[in-house]
Amino acid sequence: MPPARVVLAEPSRLIRSLLRLALSTPDTVVVAETSSLDDVVALCASERPDVLLTNCSFDDGELEGALATVLASGTRVLVVARQASPERLTGLLASGAAGYLVHDTAPEAVLDAVLAVARGEVALHPVAASLVVDQWRRLRGDTPAGVSNDRLTLTPREVEVLAAMADGLSNKAIARRLGVVVKTVENHKTRVFDKLGVRTQAHAAGLAISHGLLSTGTAPEPEPVGQS
Repeated sequence: MPPARVVLAEPSRLIRSLLRLALSTPDTVVVAETSSLDDVVALCASERPDVLLTNCSFDDGELEGALATVLASGTRVLVVARQASPERLTGLLASGAAGYLVHDTAPEAVLDAVLAVARGEVALHPVAASLVVDQWRRLRGDTPAGVSNDRLTLTPREVEVLAAMADGLSNKAIARRLGVVVKTVENHKTRVFDKLGVRTQAHAAGLAISHGLLSTGTAPEPEPVGQS
């Protein structure tokens, strides 16, 4: 199977270089890269890549305005952005984007997502997937199992633990961030999961954001792709 042909579009030179490094494998080839939305449209028309790996905001415009033109070239679109904004996420997916990642995605996960999108599949960061599922439930008028308004009350420390979970940190890393022992983190996570009626960190973070318990700006800024 030939390598997936990728156009890389990202305003930040640092993030762009890290994404390029993540795709430095025999399974992918970056055929062009740019920091301009105007160039995105031109490159997709001329190069006909399998995948456009792109941010959603550029100095010369927003991806939404060019998405239909890009998709018309036969290119599938995988967005990688700073955070999973619920409104932007659902808007891009509804307009035809095939995936959505955030900057704390591990390099190997970026590669897997690009290859999945090239195969015609959908690739979502766990927090993005949780947001999509929760919005779908609310559109249907469903209440997530085990969740009620009187239970959606977290202590300040539980919110801190939840914010760290939204960053994808392990229990040990959360303990280092908060200056507590791992057992304390485990106890807080158990209470958070019980209050939200969930079983995973990603679902907890997505559900908390959608209910206003954790804004996308609550947690510290995620590290860019490729940082340890």
